[in-house]
Amino acid sequence: MNKKLGLGLVLLLNLCLLIFSSCSDDDDDKPTKPVINLTEIGSENSKMAIAGSDLHLEGSILADGTIQRIDVEIHQEENSDFEIEKAYTDGKYIGVKNADFHEHIDIPAEAPAGKYHLHFTVTDQFGQTTTVESELTIEASPVNIAIEGLVFGAGHDFPDNNIGYIGTAPVIGATSIKADNGIDRVFVEIHSEGETTAFEQDTTYTYNGETEVKDFHKHLLIPSEAPAGDYHLHFKVYDKQGKVLEKSMDVRIKETGITVSALEIGDNNSAVASNIHTEFKVNATDPLASIRVRIYKASAPATYFYNNTLTEEFAAGNVKEYTFHKHLVATDAPAGEYILEIRINDAKGANNTLKEKLTIKAE
Repeated sequence: MNKKLGLGLVLLLNLCLLIFSSCSDDDDDKPTKPVINLTEIGSENSKMAIAGSDLHLEGSILADGTIQRIDVEIHQEENSDFEIEKAYTDGKYIGVKNADFHEHIDIPAEAPAGKYHLHFTVTDQFGQTTTVESELTIEASPVNIAIEGLVFGAGHDFPDNNIGYIGTAPVIGATSIKADNGIDRVFVEIHSEGETTAFEQDTTYTYNGETEVKDFHKHLLIPSEAPAGDYHLHFKVYDKQGKVLEKSMDVRIKETGITVSALEIGDNNSAVASNIHTEFKVNATDPLASIRVRIYKASAPATYFYNNTLTEEFAAGNVKEYTFHKHLVATDAPAGEYILEIRINDAKGANNTLKEKLTIKAE
């Protein structure tokens, strides 16, 4: 009996060791929990946001088990049940081990001013979670400034797609800008995301104290050297008392998808005014809309010696390849140095513009 009891105890002990070893092996198979490093909460890590604007969040995530979801929760510390929740369950952050997080969380205009608490939680594919917390202050929106209907887009027909194209001037617009104390200026800044393709530019539009500007409509030039990628746009309205309201949005700058090849202009960019042989081939990812050709002096770009736009050739809306071959006549153009400008527009509002030097010889 004692032998049987001793044997049973040994078997039970071995079973427990086996179970413990199995559990330990399971734990060893799991990767470490996600690691979060939030470097900016609010502009310049101010840990502050303004109601009616957005909260800048930036940081890095390391998840050996790959990221399954990211949750952001903002709740008031006391005397309120007001909450802001944002979840990321698909897109560039999901299914990867390393992510540079950079987002702008909308803060509703009705958010009560006061002290808040922010929870930033990352869940990996194994269900493991890590949460980083921070204090946050939300300030009331300046009641005397309002921005409505802010849009950014590739062209007049597509004002709200948040896409611009390199070498073009996409629209930045707002249906209404108001300031009870008078509008002093509007500041627009666009900058690329990430350090490897850093690019930014800004423009200021000044006003004379108008209390409202309806249908604000400007074009923000994206130069040819700007890299394609993700950008962020800041739109700030200052009143005459120095108060400011900012709204921002994520935008994307893309290649136009329009290429020009086999360009020939006269004989090595030289021709007589009555017979300027011009030939080139256009390929586009979207249907072409028009091709415009102009000839002018560099010193007088608004005086055209040739100015013609082709549109009928593309009226069907399905032409993506086109060979331009014409003999241009530069009316009343004396011998000298000129610019021959070719602008190709496609159906999505993008364009590609080329400027070539042209020497017009005496007849």
